[in-house]
Amino acid sequence: MTSKRYIVDYDSKSHAVESKNSGSFSIRIRAAERHLVRSPSGRETLCKQISLGEIYDAIASEIPHAFLAGEEVCIGFVANVLSKANMISWIQQRILPKICRDAINMSRNLEETGEEGFLVEAEVEVIKEISLEGFYDFNDYDSVGRLIPTEPDCTICLEELSSGGPKTIMKLRCAHNFHRDCLLTWLRRKHSCPTCRYDINSPPPRNDLPRMIIFSKEKLTRGGSSGFKFFPQINYLCNR
Repeated sequence: MTSKRYIVDYDSKSHAVESKNSGSFSIRIRAAERHLVRSPSGRETLCKQISLGEIYDAIASEIPHAFLAGEEVCIGFVANVLSKANMISWIQQRILPKICRDAINMSRNLEETGEEGFLVEAEVEVIKEISLEGFYDFNDYDSVGRLIPTEPDCTICLEELSSGGPKTIMKLRCAHNFHRDCLLTWLRRKHSCPTCRYDINSPPPRNDLPRMIIFSKEKLTRGGSSGFKFFPQINYLCNR
């Protein structure tokens, strides 16, 4: 099964400025698309992460007073600005209500003081996370089907890595394991493996990485016994 979710970290500040126009906004965006495989064992593998942040380093625009009358008309105006900047639609959809709500609230607050000009400055991180649920990677198991132990400790927080523990274990394509939260926090600042410096945004040739072999365990139609099902398309996506 495939699932998808969006993670948005939005931080903004608004302040009055001397301007003949009603308002303006400035927004800096970091965006990424993340592909995961979640195993029934509780482990996760980060197959790849594509950074989109460089494309939307900074976008700024004025917002005429007429477009601050309501959220719908404001969203229409700001959406047009972001579309002209070639912003991907799924990123737009996650930030439009937030930036427009800030602008409208600031405009209404300033009406009480007789001021008009304002600036909304926002820093945003948007992650699209696509997960394959219930799949196994043969590399996580030995020849008799036992789950191979990970490294004893997470090299980021230096605490124990324990399958079935309270913290999810996440593996990179280079085969190094970490606590999920530790690794994702690390990858917000750096794009490389904390252990070997493997660059997740610019991976080496496929022959230099362990090949993922993704399968699911399903009931067979005869006898009710369990068997393995291989998915060529999923394996292609995880290894390209």
